[in-house]
Amino acid sequence: MTEVFKKGLSAWWIALALAIVASILSAVLFGYSSYDIDGFRIGIGVTPSYRGETELAIPPFGEIAAFTHKTPLRLKVVFERIYLHEIGEVADGLNDHDELIQRLEAEGKDAFQKFIFRLIILAALGGAIGAAVSPRKRFLKATAGALIGAALVGALLVGTYYSFNVYAFKQPRYSGALSAAPWATEAIAKKLGDIKAFRQEVRSIARNVGFFYSKVDSWQPIDGDTLKVLHVSDIHNNPAAVDLIRQVVIDFNVDMIIDTGDITDLGTPVETGLIEGIANLPVPYAFVAGNHDSSDTIAFLKDVKNVIILEGKPVTINGITILGVPDPASLTHDVRPVDETSASILRARLEDELKASPKKPLILAVHSPRVAEKFFGRMPIVLVGHTHKANLKERRGYILSNAGTTGAAGIRTFRVEQGVPYTLNILHIQQSPAKLVAVDSLTVKGAEREFRLERNLVEGAESTDRELEGLSAK
Repeated sequence: MTEVFKKGLSAWWIALALAIVASILSAVLFGYSSYDIDGFRIGIGVTPSYRGETELAIPPFGEIAAFTHKTPLRLKVVFERIYLHEIGEVADGLNDHDELIQRLEAEGKDAFQKFIFRLIILAALGGAIGAAVSPRKRFLKATAGALIGAALVGALLVGTYYSFNVYAFKQPRYSGALSAAPWATEAIAKKLGDIKAFRQEVRSIARNVGFFYSKVDSWQPIDGDTLKVLHVSDIHNNPAAVDLIRQVVIDFNVDMIIDTGDITDLGTPVETGLIEGIANLPVPYAFVAGNHDSSDTIAFLKDVKNVIILEGKPVTINGITILGVPDPASLTHDVRPVDETSASILRARLEDELKASPKKPLILAVHSPRVAEKFFGRMPIVLVGHTHKANLKERRGYILSNAGTTGAAGIRTFRVEQGVPYTLNILHIQQSPAKLVAVDSLTVKGAEREFRLERNLVEGAESTDRELEGLSAK
């Protein structure tokens, strides 16, 4: 009898140990979940730790961590996405800063309570399954395992909640790009302040540009109606660039847009929230990925109604055939630009596609000038980006257009690049027969509120190689 009792007691101890292990594994492996809080989507997860720690991950910048509580858990909070439209609606409906803080605190607590409830349920299920692995009296052991699992994880979470000290973040630890703090936060604030100020000036700047545009039209007119193609590049997450593009499209009656890449910085999902305004542009948006984009960037843009992804096959938009091939780095999270080997492979791919195409494309769009150089003088219009320096070249009527950086190098670095302007080109294309007749280059310096508009007429086959510097207005 004593031997049987000991065996039974031993079996219960094994069942409870299995329940504890299974409940913790269940909470750790399946507990991560996402919540929307006033324009932000955050993910919350938990793992065991020898010391209570909270880690805030802000892709692509890095992580901020602090020892915030007394229980042996590490909380990880990830900023997954930013919804600028929702943030704007929230801001419009608030009266002051304190009201915003109160609202964020309330929604944050609600999200954390949902997270706690989810983990307790998962722990109970894990505990039940773990205990039920032990033979005999499985139902009874599963019930006890569920209670043990829920109680254990619930106690840890409640202890975390009540011992949590938010002021621990006054002495944080940084990793990734954020390890450059504290000067980084000052630089970010300045950059974001510059972007906010520029966004407020976009409408007035664009109106002034529109006025001078009419002057250039009278000084250097273009014969007949033309299709206007806006060439942009290297936006690098800058929402002000999207504002500028929208205003140029409206004021200059642009028919379509071609983007030669680097619309994001590291291609992470959270970055796509900064360029969601593209969905509101009233014209087709053809996009070829750059080395700072990724498969996540491309997947997001494929779901945007007005976006056409250029992936190595000719595409016809508004009667214009475009061939574009993405940068190899855009298929990974590697941002290294193409080397000569990769460039050769891409050039060979383009050669094969051009030979196979029954109709020769009018426009070739690639991100790197290194890939494009072989086709300058062979393709009527070649569009590139990458260098952040706007440039126009003509060779016997063939044009190489580098849009520079329509995002003024974006917010991709903490040390703000001084004097980098917003740049873009407007191509005037005669449709029958299809040929380029003029290029208008726009340069805007947001902080200085200065702009330069320059028109270059394409001379045709009789022209020699030249850097184009046309009639301009300021």
